Amino acid sequence: MKHYTYCHSAPNGKVFYIGKGVDNRAYSFGDRSVNWKQAVIYHKGLSIEKLAYWETEEEAFEHEKFLIWCFQDMQNTLVNLTGGGKGPYKIQHSEDANRKRSEKNKGYVHKKITCTKCGKHGGETSMRRWHFEKCVGIRPFKARVTIDGKRIYLGKFSTKEEADAVISMAYKQKGLNNGIRNDKC
Repeated sequence: MKHYTYCHSAPNGKVFYIGKGVDNRAYSFGDRSVNWKQAVIYHKGLSIEKLAYWETEEEAFEHEKFLIWCFQDMQNTLVNLTGGGKGPYKIQHSEDANRKRSEKNKGYVHKKITCTKCGKHGGETSMRRWHFEKCVGIRPFKARVTIDGKRIYLGKFSTKEEADAVISMAYKQKGLNNGIRNDKC
């Protein structure tokens, strides 16, 4: 079984962190939160215990969430930043952090930019991420007609109206009405 859940506790046995891991994650001190590091310093060390092994990562995540809920329900203070599981499940920011983020974003207006190829307007982030790589510019309208069974290319035009006007003129010059001879009408 590859996945497991584990706990970190103070030398006196008080659990302060619940985690899910593979390989040596339980014994790794890297990539830990500031709160976790402060707890280790405060308790002057830690004990590491693997609690259960699981066949799948999903089972291990569910067990981690359940253990975090149990310890919090028993009024244990954990330094876990989230409620466990994959991603920021049940993450709680402090009121001070929320206020700072709110103040920082008040009145912020995203920079607007325009594509030089096609003239589309949008927010800078979205345009750079989604539009610019795929933009082919303003596609010209091609004018083509079929006269006497032959396809004739008349050129490219910037608007559909211009292309339609050239097509109509070509048919009129050949005595056709939208590709149908007038003498057959």
